[in-house]
Amino acid sequence: MPAIVPYRLKLTGDLADDHQFEGYDGYMALAGFAWTLSLVANYADTGKIRQRGEFDGRHAVRAKAPEEGSVIADFFVKLTNNPADVFGSVAGGAASGSFLDALVRRVINKNLGQTVDDEALARLLANRARTGDVEALVAITEAPIRQAHSVIGSGAEEMLISGGININPIAKFDESTKEYVKQNVEDNHQITKSFSVSAFNANSGYGSVFDQDQGHVIPFSMKREKLRQFRQVFSWGLDQYTNRTGGKVSATFTRILAMDGRPKRYVIHSAEKAAA
Repeated sequence: MPAIVPYRLKLTGDLADDHQFEGYDGYMALAGFAWTLSLVANYADTGKIRQRGEFDGRHAVRAKAPEEGSVIADFFVKLTNNPADVFGSVAGGAASGSFLDALVRRVINKNLGQTVDDEALARLLANRARTGDVEALVAITEAPIRQAHSVIGSGAEEMLISGGININPIAKFDESTKEYVKQNVEDNHQITKSFSVSAFNANSGYGSVFDQDQGHVIPFSMKREKLRQFRQVFSWGLDQYTNRTGGKVSATFTRILAMDGRPKRYVIHSAEKAAA
């Protein structure tokens, strides 16, 4: 049975308090949020990551005209499939609405450099291939989430995002989050380290590694030609991690840093099986 999942944006401060926003930046922000929902909804409803051409997710998101108070924009996502039918047991028996809500929360907040409670996604994220999918979702939504910040400082001071079946708070966009998402500092110094591969999507080249120096998991990406060269190495590393056999991948990479110097993502240039 189809599920309808609502989401709401509320703009406050500046022009928004007079029930207005700057036309171009305001509508660009709404479009960025709608595109984020489309990308996540497509994965939640089909189990596939798409971002180009025609795909189900871009038709699943509907919007109402913005309303006063200060400025409210409502969106609705129509899901046609049960997560268990798409993902099997790793969906953990979650209903369509709560499953989408958990994915939206994780994707948005990870792009803001914030941690979230992933209880609703625990079983999905325990599957390392699916964790790679979620890391890929985080990566491909970086640009539309940055776009969704367009209205901050251009007619509004804050964007409050709420949604899911119970319309609970999800995130708040403001000047500090805008600075975080727009500041991608490229550190082109090449570094070589050995990692455990905690997630990997063999189709997109997105995944994550556990960096012992950082003490947590860091997302990574690679260009298409690098994926063709090193897909087997990272697939092997993921098998080693999943089977707890201890093998690591030695990778040479550059970094994308946040404005505070924290690594947001590693860009892989070469990789091989690390010596035992």
